[in-house]
Amino acid sequence: MALAREFVRFAVVGAIATTIHAAVFTLLVEATRLDPVVATLIAFLVAFAAGFALNRRWTFGSRADPAAQLPRYLVVQLVGLALNAAIMAFAVHAQRWSPYAGLGLAIVLVPPVTFALARQWAFRARGG
Repeated sequence: MALAREFVRFAVVGAIATTIHAAVFTLLVEATRLDPVVATLIAFLVAFAAGFALNRRWTFGSRADPAAQLPRYLVVQLVGLALNAAIMAFAVHAQRWSPYAGLGLAIVLVPPVTFALARQWAFRARGG
């Protein structure tokens, strides 16, 4: 089951990227007293690069041109961000639920969408 294996790897890479983001953010805020907004932007970029590299090689085994894949992967991540924000807005503003309900919904609903986009578009082998 290649699809299931890829999805598990995608989830592992997501956990690694999240850990990297949290670690870089914490280091920058605690060690340098950098503004948290700037720190989270830097942490996002580091985690994004790690997620791209790991998903490209380990999750999807791509050998295609990374310069062509990188902008598509960025779009996938921005779609994920937009979905997360929309789900949270729906949960807390439209439904008046706890933000943790919104978070739970996003954790369940967004990864399958970003996985499908990454697999079928960002890292899809061209010419085949």
